[in-house]
Amino acid sequence: MGVLMSITGLLLQPTQTECPYLEDKTSINENILIRDLDDYDLGMLLSMGFRHFGAVFFRPICSYCRCCIPIRIPVQRFSPSKSVRRLFNRNKNFNVTLGEPVPGEEAFELYNRHKKRFKRQPSDSYENYLESFFHPFPFNRVLAVTDGTTLVSVSHLDVTANAMSAVYCYFDERYNRFSPGKFAIYKEIEIAKELGIQWLYLGFYIQENRHTNYKIQFKPNQLMVEDNKWIDYMDVSGNILNPLPRPMFYPLADYPA
Repeated sequence: MGVLMSITGLLLQPTQTECPYLEDKTSINENILIRDLDDYDLGMLLSMGFRHFGAVFFRPICSYCRCCIPIRIPVQRFSPSKSVRRLFNRNKNFNVTLGEPVPGEEAFELYNRHKKRFKRQPSDSYENYLESFFHPFPFNRVLAVTDGTTLVSVSHLDVTANAMSAVYCYFDERYNRFSPGKFAIYKEIEIAKELGIQWLYLGFYIQENRHTNYKIQFKPNQLMVEDNKWIDYMDVSGNILNPLPRPMFYPLADYPA
């Protein structure tokens, strides 16, 4: 696997499916099955634009589209704005904990209720839920926000000494007035900064998709141009520093047609 020779994994055949982000488009993902991974190699995969659910790491190799743009926050450059401080004040009675992932029925039910917001995403089985978010990687963590005994949001994260990656977040829509999704990300930034972490990876910014284009508001930010090459896109004030890239993901192998 070239630059990933240090990683013990199984390079799977690419999968071609209906695009989960853009209507009337097809998505082609490159996939690697990795059951054991250390912090360094996770950082390498993240810097190359890989995401994962459980032991399956993936990234798009759709050369005809190039709309999926990996985005990350240089955490130590972040400074909370007045609106962020107001959000924290509004949610000051919530309890926020970062800990080991422990599956439970309440979180699973919240996950499936949240999935109904999206088209083409049916309810998931409990087994698939466990496989997606509770693989025993040493860096697997959960950020939980509660209001008394009520679970407001759950964020599945990867946390190492140098990087934090937001794997998936789901929340109770009854708390929408508290902006639970935004609040979770700002808390991740705050915690990452306290821990001395360099990067918070937010997955893909897709300008054309309303469920992902909100990510650009977290700034300063960087966008990926190609494997291991990132550019500053917005500074802390929201000024655009470079043109919007359309990254090309180069496949790790010559896959048979």
